[in-house]
Amino acid sequence: MRNRFIFIYLLFPLSISAQTSGTYTLKQSIEIALANNISMKQSQASVESNTISLKQAKINRYPSLNAGASQSYNFGRSVNPYDNTVVANQQVNSNNLSLTSNLNIFSGFQNTYSIQQKALIVKASKEDVGTTRNNIVLGVVESYANVLSNKAILLSSQSQFEGTNAQIDRTEKLVQAGRLPVTNLYDLKAQLATEETNIVLAENNLELAKLTLAQWMQVDPSLIQDVQEPSVVVDERSEKTATEVFAIAEPNQPQIIAAKTRVMSADKSISMAKSSFYPSLNFQAGLFTNYSSIAKRFVPGQPLTTPVLTPNPFLVLKDLDGNVVPYYLNQVSYTESPRTENLNFNDQFDNNLRKGFSFNLSIPIFNALQSRYSVETAKINRLNAQLQLDEQKNQLRQTIETAVANEKAARKRLQAIEKQISALEESFRSSEQRFNLGVLNAVDFLLVKNNLARAQNDKSRYRYDFFIRRALLDFYLGKELNFN
Repeated sequence: MRNRFIFIYLLFPLSISAQTSGTYTLKQSIEIALANNISMKQSQASVESNTISLKQAKINRYPSLNAGASQSYNFGRSVNPYDNTVVANQQVNSNNLSLTSNLNIFSGFQNTYSIQQKALIVKASKEDVGTTRNNIVLGVVESYANVLSNKAILLSSQSQFEGTNAQIDRTEKLVQAGRLPVTNLYDLKAQLATEETNIVLAENNLELAKLTLAQWMQVDPSLIQDVQEPSVVVDERSEKTATEVFAIAEPNQPQIIAAKTRVMSADKSISMAKSSFYPSLNFQAGLFTNYSSIAKRFVPGQPLTTPVLTPNPFLVLKDLDGNVVPYYLNQVSYTESPRTENLNFNDQFDNNLRKGFSFNLSIPIFNALQSRYSVETAKINRLNAQLQLDEQKNQLRQTIETAVANEKAARKRLQAIEKQISALEESFRSSEQRFNLGVLNAVDFLLVKNNLARAQNDKSRYRYDFFIRRALLDFYLGKELNFN
C-alpha cells in the first residue's frame, strides 16, 4: 500500500488547543505537526480550489439561463418604445425585460477535454498533499531523533561528570594517605571542569534540538519537556539493492504520481488547443418584452342600440305611379366619443412579448495563427511536464541509492561501536584499578576514560542515525512503522 508510513499518524489528529506540556511520543509529534503545518493546510486548500474548478467545468455543459432588466428615462424629443413614434417635450419612462438561454452544442469537444484535464489537476493536487505530508513526517522523525541523540549525550556527560566526581573523592583520600601524588588530583579536577563544560554544551544542544522539533510541530517550545524513546532494533535483514527498492517505491510515491498526472493533464491541454480548429455550434433562445409610460390604445365610442332614421335629401325615389318615396339613412350615433387610454404594465407585457431562437455556427478560417501557436505552446508545456517527471524519478532514485548506502553504513557503524565500547569498558575498569593502586598515572587514566566517553557519545549519535536511516528506507519500501 502506498504511503503506509504515515497512515498510523492520521487516525487521531490533535487540535492546537488540546496540546499540553509534557513528554511526547513520536506518533503524537507527527500528529500535531500534520494538524498545525501551514503548508499542509495550503495543499488541502489547493485541492478544494481545484475541485471547485472541476465542478464548474462540469456545469459548463448545461444551458445557461439569464434574466435581464433595464430602466430608462428620456426627456424632450425621443421615441416611444411602444409604437416607435416620435414624441416631443415629454418624459418617457420605459423598461425592457428579457429571459435568454444559451447552449453550446459542439466546440471540438473542448468541454469534455476541460473536464478531463481538471479532474487530473484535482488528482495531482491530492498527491501534492501526500508529498507535503511525507516531508513533514520525515522532518519530524529526523528532529525527534536529534532530540533523543542529544538527550543521550547529555545523560552520558552527566554520568561521566558523576564518575569523575566520585573518582576525585577516592583520589583525595588516596592522596591524603600518601598513596597517590597530588598531581593526579589536579588532573582529575581539571577533567571535572571539562566535563562540566560538556554538560553545558549538551544541554544547549538538547534545547536547540527541542526547538527544531517544536518548529516542525509549530507549537510553543516550552511545551516539549521531554520525548519518549522508541524501540530501535538492529537486525540483520535481507538487504535489497537500490534498484529493487526503487522498483517498489517509484509507483507509490505521491510526487511521482503527481508528476505523471500532470503529464496526462498536459496531453489534455494539447487536445483542448486542437479543438479550436473545429467549427463551433451554439443554440440561443429568448423571451423579450418592454414597457412605456406613454403607451396608449384607441377606444371607440359606443353606438346607440336604437337607430336614428334621417331622410336623404339628395336621393329621390319614385314608385310606378310617380309618387315620391322617401329614402331614409340609418345614421349611427354614439353614446360617448372615441378616446385613448393608457396601457398598464400587464397589458404591455402580453402585447409586446416576443420569442425567438437561433443557431449560430462559427467556422474558423484564419485567426492570426492563434490556434496553431496554442497547440505548439501546449506541446512545449507537455515536454516540460515530462521533464519534470524524469527529474522527480532521478531525484527519487538518487535519494534511494543514498538511503540504502546510509542504512547499511549506519548499521555496521553501530555494530562496530558497540564492540568498541565493550572493549573500552574492560580497558577502563582495568585502568581504574591500576590508577587507584598508583600504578597508572592520571594522564593515561584520563586518556582511557575519555576514549570510553567519546565512544559512548558516538554510540548515541550512531544509534539514532541508524534509527533515521532505517525509517527512511522502510518508508520507501512501503512498510508500516510502529514507533513504540
